[in-house]
Amino acid sequence: MTSLFLAKLALSFLVGSAWVTLGTVAAERYGSRIGGFMAGLPTTILISLFFIGWTTSLETAVAATTIVPAIGGINCLFLVVYLLLVQQNFWLALGGALIVWVVCSGCLVAAGFNSFALSLAIYVALLVGCYYVAEKRLGIPSKASRPMRYTASMVLFRGCLAGGIIALAVVLARFGGPLLGGMFAMFPAMFLGTLLITYFAHGAGFSAAVMKASILSAISVVVYGVAVRYTYPTLGLWAGTLASLAIAYAAAMIVYQSLTRRLV
Repeated sequence: MTSLFLAKLALSFLVGSAWVTLGTVAAERYGSRIGGFMAGLPTTILISLFFIGWTTSLETAVAATTIVPAIGGINCLFLVVYLLLVQQNFWLALGGALIVWVVCSGCLVAAGFNSFALSLAIYVALLVGCYYVAEKRLGIPSKASRPMRYTASMVLFRGCLAGGIIALAVVLARFGGPLLGGMFAMFPAMFLGTLLITYFAHGAGFSAAVMKASILSAISVVVYGVAVRYTYPTLGLWAGTLASLAIAYAAAMIVYQSLTRRLV
């Protein structure tokens, strides 16, 4: 790895750790809806696609977006498997969710998946199905804020855990080629960091409530990937990133309004 890439990797660690820590603190202070909303905002994909475009080429970053919506759907499966199993055993839930993600995503990469239209169709189908299971079948209630006393060691641990997960996803995206890069750009690093922290801080019920809200809030992540596909070639790396982020955050606010109205 070059010193420039190591510097960029360090930046991804710092940005990712700060964002996950803020998201979990927000969940504790303001309830599961806010925490789930923040967990679903573009982070890993923003960092990964930006660094792919910066360290390789814009064409490689754009090619990586082909698989993004389909992996977004698989991320919904990741969350639903966790929700189905977490009340029984946390490690079973975490392991089962990761196995489903690796197997399903790996099959797409192994098959040389290259259809953006099919990718979008897969995402919509899985989003609708997973939301129905989480909202209508499981009936997981939203949770209110939780009182917490924050220590420096607690905040540092949360930041290092989340930042390490996101930095690993960036490394894999950087060296895996466009298809594998797109796969790991969508790795549920934010979800993984958030569910670990919320479960061990507050238990299965609170963790499940935050993850349920994340199913809808993560729509903005897919919106970001789709926006990059069209803004990078026309606007370039920096302007394209800013424009895509603005589009994704606009989508996130619409989803948040839906979260506040529809989630119980």
